[in-house]
Amino acid sequence: MIFRHIAKIYAVILISIFAVFAYMYFSVNSIKKELNDNIDNLLIHIVKEFVENIDQNLKKNLKGRSPLEALHSDAKLRSNFEQVLSTISTNSFRYVYILYRDKNSIYRYLVDGSHEDKGELDQPLDVNIDEWNKVYETKQDNIIYQYELETLWTTYLHPILHKDQVVAVLAVDFSFELPDMVKEIIKPLNRSFLFIFIAILVLILLFAMEIYFNYKMKIKSYTDSLTGVYNRHYLRVFLKSVNIDNYQVLMFDIDHFKKINDNYGHKAGDIVLQDLAKIVKKLIREEDLIFRYGGEEFLLFVKVNGDFNVGEQIAKRIKDAVEKEKFIYEDQIIKTTISVGINKYPQRFKTIDQVIRYADEMLYLAKKDGRNCIKLEHENYKTMNKLTISEIKEAIEHNRIVCYYQPIFDSKTLSIVKYEALVRLIKKDQTVVGPYFFLEQIFSTTLYTELTNVVIENVFNKIEQTGAKISINLNFSDILDSKIYDSVIKSIKKHKTYASLLAIELLEYEELENIDIIKKRIDEIRSYGVLIALDDFGSGYANYEIFKHLPIDIIKIDGSLIKDLPNSEISLKIVKSIILLAKELDIKMVAEFVHSKEVLSKARFLGIEYLQGFYLSPPQENI
Repeated sequence: MIFRHIAKIYAVILISIFAVFAYMYFSVNSIKKELNDNIDNLLIHIVKEFVENIDQNLKKNLKGRSPLEALHSDAKLRSNFEQVLSTISTNSFRYVYILYRDKNSIYRYLVDGSHEDKGELDQPLDVNIDEWNKVYETKQDNIIYQYELETLWTTYLHPILHKDQVVAVLAVDFSFELPDMVKEIIKPLNRSFLFIFIAILVLILLFAMEIYFNYKMKIKSYTDSLTGVYNRHYLRVFLKSVNIDNYQVLMFDIDHFKKINDNYGHKAGDIVLQDLAKIVKKLIREEDLIFRYGGEEFLLFVKVNGDFNVGEQIAKRIKDAVEKEKFIYEDQIIKTTISVGINKYPQRFKTIDQVIRYADEMLYLAKKDGRNCIKLEHENYKTMNKLTISEIKEAIEHNRIVCYYQPIFDSKTLSIVKYEALVRLIKKDQTVVGPYFFLEQIFSTTLYTELTNVVIENVFNKIEQTGAKISINLNFSDILDSKIYDSVIKSIKKHKTYASLLAIELLEYEELENIDIIKKRIDEIRSYGVLIALDDFGSGYANYEIFKHLPIDIIKIDGSLIKDLPNSEISLKIVKSIILLAKELDIKMVAEFVHSKEVLSKARFLGIEYLQGFYLSPPQENI
């Protein structure tokens, strides 16, 4: 998608360059034409002045006599006029002469001042009869143009009158080498134009090479080298600009992929991944985007376009095609299936991470249901809509806001050491729903502050009852909100005896602002013994710079990295770097989304202190 936009921009730039080139080219040609016309007009003006002067001089010398009779009979007068005419006979004005028309309409020489091809008295001359006759008929000057190869010939005809009758015609033939003269004048422009043309051509070639190599580099950086689909690098770019409400999000992976690697080898596994990617690309539309999200896990964004069943339809086509496919490796047939989780309504969720996590949760449920199936959403969510503000307000007022508690385990002993509180709302019909059905509607309202206060009070009551360590979830924006912060501090002070058993998990879903205020408030919270955890570290906006400014006690490594540990070298290297950082900073770690035995073993092997996930225990109503 991004490549198409880049290509359009480059095309516009190239077209603009060519447009400038074409304009310059035609501008120079226009200048040539104007110069041609101006030169021609200038010469005609000179000739016109000359013939008028000759005519006046002739009449002055003849003193009323007929020019035809006088010049015809007086050899001396004729010789004098030949000398006068010859004075302007040059390379350009090559022929200057006077002709008369006899009774048979034949034009004959009367006087010829030319230096070459000189005509004798009464010698006939083959002329353009029609054009010459016009002078006799109109008694007006006439101009005859004649092109001979690359030379323009012009004959200027001027009537010689006696008693208001034309008795002879004074003619001047002049010519100029049109291209040579104009080229001399245009030559500097032509040189400049040639230089600019070469410069533009070089720039276009360099620009085209830059575009090509840029395009190839972007393709490489945005594409998974094994499967040819988009990678997580481009996923981050895509998610920054996309309106997620226009898509449904599908997450799918290959069932028992580890067995394929174990039984046939990793090369066989790579071939299955490559062939699976080809199947998916054939079955999705141009507006859909497929990403390799983990080792054998893919993320598919399906454009809705008003059809809310499209995600399920595409998922079914892909699932059925994979099930029928015979994957071939070294003459061995490998059969496999996929499981698919769908987030059908991303608009329910507050952040992109929550959207993807829910699709991942559906994938987990699909695997739990036996694999080779599609899971849309929890069975009791299928017909459920987001709650209205009045419904949420009523639930708060009637104490129907509760917490479920997901255990967090010690990595060495696999014993429960603490819990994470997850807010739930109980509807009138006793259906329990998660935060994506009610949290977004009340965000930035007083109800959100009330809800936060209810959760903290519920958690502190549970701590007092059980003595358990429990963490709650807040956003950094909650810490900046003075009303929410005051409510949190008030609860902590109220239960300060148990404050050391509380941890606050902070999620950074947008770029941090007012870091000084956040640090001051976190310092105050920690002064009561409350621990601060950084949630979902390794995804979204979470970055290493945060450790320079804020005191962090615990890092919760993002589940998208943890669940890929058995199959993704990149995820493994990222997690190792986080572990190294945490140990250097003396920060404890929690591995989220431990959803399989393989992930559990890998996380324990890496030395992550605490573990959390559905494989160990789902959230539960009581401790």
